[in-house]
Amino acid sequence: MEHRKSCQDIAWFIGFAALVAVFTNGREIIRSVTDILGLFQSFWIGIAIAFVFNRPYDFLREKYYRTGKIKKKISDILAICSVYLSVAVALAAMVWIVIPQLTRSVKSLVEDAGMYMENLQQELDTVTQILNLPAIDLSYLTNTVLQGIVQINDTTGTLISTVLSATGTVVSFLATALIALVFSIYLLAGKERILGQANRLLKAYLPEKVYTYLLYLRKITVQSFENYIVGQSIEAVILGSLCFIGMLVLRLDYASLISVVVAVTALIPILGAYIGGAVAVILLVMVSPFKACIFLLFFLILQQIENKIIYPRVVGNRIGLSGIWVLLAITVGTKLGGIIGTVLGVPVTAILYTLLKDGVIRREQSS
Repeated sequence: MEHRKSCQDIAWFIGFAALVAVFTNGREIIRSVTDILGLFQSFWIGIAIAFVFNRPYDFLREKYYRTGKIKKKISDILAICSVYLSVAVALAAMVWIVIPQLTRSVKSLVEDAGMYMENLQQELDTVTQILNLPAIDLSYLTNTVLQGIVQINDTTGTLISTVLSATGTVVSFLATALIALVFSIYLLAGKERILGQANRLLKAYLPEKVYTYLLYLRKITVQSFENYIVGQSIEAVILGSLCFIGMLVLRLDYASLISVVVAVTALIPILGAYIGGAVAVILLVMVSPFKACIFLLFFLILQQIENKIIYPRVVGNRIGLSGIWVLLAITVGTKLGGIIGTVLGVPVTAILYTLLKDGVIRREQSS
């Protein structure tokens, strides 16, 4: 009994020391892990793709098998083809529909930047006259913006030619993408066999309690990451769609560009949408301060809807964390790992929270 207690004390001490090491040297540890993982970049990307596609693949496979009354192997093949074909169609639609609209919006913004800066100067002069304040000269800012736009236009052709001439980089990227895609298909098609072999290996070489705990840990990890990815993606699509519809109704400029920015930044929990909203306000201020104020009011209302209704129902209920824990996870994750830490902080915190909660429940039941 005393030996078991001493082993538990040693395990707790090692865990606490590891936690202190992570917090004190988090950036170095994450950088070292990233360098090691970078050696197998294609395979990790393939695992990520297979993980994201796993749930729709299981759903379609079950549908084909039950409703079509076809063999399991054929239903597996049809499910894989359906998932990857759907993603290919969605990417093609983005390339042919969304990207041209974004390109036109950016081009229009660049061409009219000078006029927007003049309008902003006039509006600012009007405000300072009404309030009897000293005039504020934006000429330096205007010249800086226009010079930057000229430099962007001058370097665009050079940049494109440089990218096109970098054949080795393009070939390397395509090879990495192809290997990752093939590996993800292999993982989805043979996941039962791969998981079965892994379970047999662990069961053969690990004690029963360790093996059981690893299965439980795998289940919690998969559930947390799946719920986070699905919930965050749905929330981003909903927020971007509502932003686009609202801007069309209010007749605000750059609706497609701003909505895409808001949707993409919304993938970062809680703080991302505010980042997208700030970018949108900066763009609209150059067009018209009045329109920027309208958008700001609309976006604040949209954020209240998102924080009170969308996020708790779509994301919060899925990952099992309250807003304060999500905010803490983002803060700590950002400090430790930058952007990667921001994205991974919430699901990792959800895993730790679930493990701690289940541990407390087991101790309460055993006491």
